[in-house]
Amino acid sequence: MAGRLQHMSMSGRTKAVLSAVAVVLVGATAGSLLASFGCSAKVSGKTVSDRKAAVCSITDKKPSGAVEALVRTAEKDQEADVRQAAVVGLGRFDSPDARQAVERALDDPSPKVRVAAAGTLGLFGDPAAADRLGAIAISGNIPLAERKASLLGLARCESERSVLWLQEAAEKDLDPVVKLAAIRALYKKLGMRYVGDGPANQVQWLDSVELTKDFPQVKQAYLQAGRVFERHPENLRRHYEPLPDLSPASAPGGKQP
Repeated sequence: MAGRLQHMSMSGRTKAVLSAVAVVLVGATAGSLLASFGCSAKVSGKTVSDRKAAVCSITDKKPSGAVEALVRTAEKDQEADVRQAAVVGLGRFDSPDARQAVERALDDPSPKVRVAAAGTLGLFGDPAAADRLGAIAISGNIPLAERKASLLGLARCESERSVLWLQEAAEKDLDPVVKLAAIRALYKKLGMRYVGDGPANQVQWLDSVELTKDFPQVKQAYLQAGRVFERHPENLRRHYEPLPDLSPASAPGGKQP
């Protein structure tokens, strides 16, 4: 009888062990399935700092479900600082979902999130992104910080249309801060560095803007967009002070050869 009870006890322990193993296996399988469906990444934490750290970790490590997690955070987190971090992080992913979430963030209620979205959208490099940023850049009804951020986005954008919008802002915008930021970004895209004065020096400014139209990528951008490409040769400075004559004959008492 004792032997039978011992056997039953061993059998019970075996069943318990097997049940525990089964639970572990089921949990592991479920975890694998969740990961395969993109649900493994999650931004969590009680504090803003914790959630921002989680965003940075997901952005760097790019686990399965990273884009989905960052999109949820960019759209639903209650704190603007966390949404801002998520928007910037989405710029590291070549994904249609990431790109669409960044564009939606241009309408976020927080100015800092909108600024982050404007600077990030250009990283996706498509013509539609350039057009959206260009519309922000030349709009007089949008806060200056967002307009400047859109110029940064255009500077980062690989689409040829970004050149068009930068040239338009530099030539036609009414805000001198926007004009200066636009021409600096445009010169950089054309492989140069703008070192001139701001729009206050009107003669030099118009000359600097007109000079950019000599580059074929500027004309090509206008043609591809179906826009009229206007030249204003009268804005180019035609007179430059001659260099001083440093020949020996020009010196006082000098002799002609």
